[in-house]
Amino acid sequence: MEQTEKKRDFKVLAEKISPENILIMSELLAIKETKTLIRFMSRHAVIAHAKLCKDVFCKDTRGYVLSDCYDIVQSVAVFLCEHFGEYLDDFLYISKRGKRITIKIECCLIVTRMLCRKYCYMQKYTSLEKTKMKIESMAEETEEEDYSIVDAVVASLNLTENMNLALDYRMSGMSYPDIGRMLSRATSTVYEYFIKMRQRYSAIYGG
Repeated sequence: MEQTEKKRDFKVLAEKISPENILIMSELLAIKETKTLIRFMSRHAVIAHAKLCKDVFCKDTRGYVLSDCYDIVQSVAVFLCEHFGEYLDDFLYISKRGKRITIKIECCLIVTRMLCRKYCYMQKYTSLEKTKMKIESMAEETEEEDYSIVDAVVASLNLTENMNLALDYRMSGMSYPDIGRMLSRATSTVYEYFIKMRQRYSAIYGG
């Protein structure tokens, strides 16, 4: 028990990234970030956080089947594999908004993007901020729907990085003010993103 508690100690996040601790780091970062996202994404993040916690604590139990949320942990782990010998607080790059992005922050962004994308698909992209994004060829009420048409429509809008993130956040249930806080933008700017999206959609597809 003592050894298990030590392994799950958040102090491991201050260690150098190595093959021995990479999975533990990934699990802790995913759990921590999904908990943070609860205040923005409400029940979606609550569900993901609960599933991740159960996966982490029960994964070694015989017969236990990992949930699809554990994919988030694995994606973070794959990213960290590229940074053996470095620390989570090491500098990675400067974002388009001029922010200093560390390895740790990039891991959190991976979690955020995956969680938003996951719930966008779950909600079947039924609307683009309640506009008429009707895609008749999408199969109804199936677990393995083909989202290629939706992806093509979104791609055709030629959205900026911030617009794509705003769309993901909105489809996950976040309000305009919350999206603004996530993107470090004013609420009015977020409104403008969706106005531009609607205009581009209307220009291409009409309606």
